[in-house]
Amino acid sequence: MLKNSMLFRQLIYTISLSGFCCQVAAQSVNTSSAAVWTGYFYSIPVTEKWKILGDAQFRSKYGFSQLSQILARSGVSYAIQPNWTISAGAAYFKSSGQLHNENIFLDEYRLWQENAVQFYFHHITLSNRTRWEERWLQKKLEDGTNSFSYANRWRNKTTLTFPFSAVYSGEVGSEVMVVANQSNAVDLLRAFAGIYMVCKPSFIVQLQYLYQCQYKSIDAIHYRDNQHIVRLNIIQKFPQKL
Repeated sequence: MLKNSMLFRQLIYTISLSGFCCQVAAQSVNTSSAAVWTGYFYSIPVTEKWKILGDAQFRSKYGFSQLSQILARSGVSYAIQPNWTISAGAAYFKSSGQLHNENIFLDEYRLWQENAVQFYFHHITLSNRTRWEERWLQKKLEDGTNSFSYANRWRNKTTLTFPFSAVYSGEVGSEVMVVANQSNAVDLLRAFAGIYMVCKPSFIVQLQYLYQCQYKSIDAIHYRDNQHIVRLNIIQKFPQKL
């Protein structure tokens, strides 16, 4: 019970922090946009405790009008307990940017490690995922040459899921991302709500609304980018082969 109450307090603190940080950012330059993200997530059991997992995503911005980001991520997970897993892996991102008012695409390479736990209360599941990322981000210099900068980022995501029926379930949650080596420590804040449809135990469709607040500082000007995102994901859980 002590662990459960601590996790509930963590959820409250995360949501409170999100609101506070967005209030601070609201004193700065504000932009707003709509986006559509699609993704395919998979997990492949190797043994009872080990899994291969990953995802591939396509992200647009301004509706479908402009490609924002594509990514591929993969790793392995180990189940310490049925409700407690640790994972690690690597990822590749290609994200849109600008140079001399022209759209360009920049590479990013990541290593990541995470710890995830679930707590069950009758039919309700409370999940908490903490992830640490090591990131190498490409920079395009004014003369056209390339360089890479390094950054660490810590992420904490809390999700509450609850069933509507044997086929449909809902979710609400939030995520905060903190960067270690930049002036504005809070990088991204997210709040989301969605619904899952279980087509069969190994094949699930997720429809989600995601609000994302990104806080940036450029030349002593503070920007808050408000993104309203519709996500459509396919989740495939392969059965373990005997």
